[in-house]
Amino acid sequence: MSGRWWLALAVLVVAGVTGVAFTRSGVPDAVRSPGLDTVAPVENLVRNFVSGFASIGDAVRNAGALSEENRQLRRRNSDLEGDVLKLQEAGAENRQLRSLLDFERDNPGREYLPATIIAYDPSNRVRSVIIDRGSDHGLQPGSVVVTERGLLGKVTQVSARAARVLLVTDASSVVNGLIQRSRAQGVVAGKADGGLTLNYVAKEADLRLGDVVLSSGLGGGFPKGLPIGAVTSVVNNDQETFQQISLTPVVRASVLELVLVIKDFIPIKLP
Repeated sequence: MSGRWWLALAVLVVAGVTGVAFTRSGVPDAVRSPGLDTVAPVENLVRNFVSGFASIGDAVRNAGALSEENRQLRRRNSDLEGDVLKLQEAGAENRQLRSLLDFERDNPGREYLPATIIAYDPSNRVRSVIIDRGSDHGLQPGSVVVTERGLLGKVTQVSARAARVLLVTDASSVVNGLIQRSRAQGVVAGKADGGLTLNYVAKEADLRLGDVVLSSGLGGGFPKGLPIGAVTSVVNNDQETFQQISLTPVVRASVLELVLVIKDFIPIKLP
């Protein structure tokens, strides 16, 4: 656009603005000059142009405010998710504690000491766990460890503030047991795969799938009446002297966090 056009446009804009000021000064619209009417469309164009820039500025400011609000909402959402996880964890721990308290209530006459599992044997060559209680808390080799479901194992090594617990599923573990329903006697032994067998059960003994096996108390190594496992298979072969019985352990050590030590049980050392 040439310089003449720019000059004409400027004149029209000035005239429009002057006309507006003149009209607002109180002079009736009837005495307005035709020139003012001519520049009215230009005046409106300029006004709309300026208003458009104002709207863009408002939009930019609003976008910034919305962005900050979104950041705050994301932070708040992250905080709420953390709170939910903490509540879920606290709820899980409370359920475990309630289960252990229920076990204590259902099995009175003993002194129980709560303990936390702080380590597992990663090799699985020896099935054992480490708990955060030791000789400073009254533990000794032979102390029996249980959960709300039943027998976990016994302490084999003790330091001042920790102890190693050999699980009943370890291949070197043996516990005298009995069938809860029929009272048939046997010996529960651990297996290399983490299962259990019930050995030395007479061929005529009454066994059924699902029968619960308890510690019998014979031998003095464990208190009587602690659940150990449930019968999952029975083979009664005429060529064998005893029945061949497999058990599923009632306690799954891999999912445990809290346990109980039967503090006042002292194993009997047989001659």
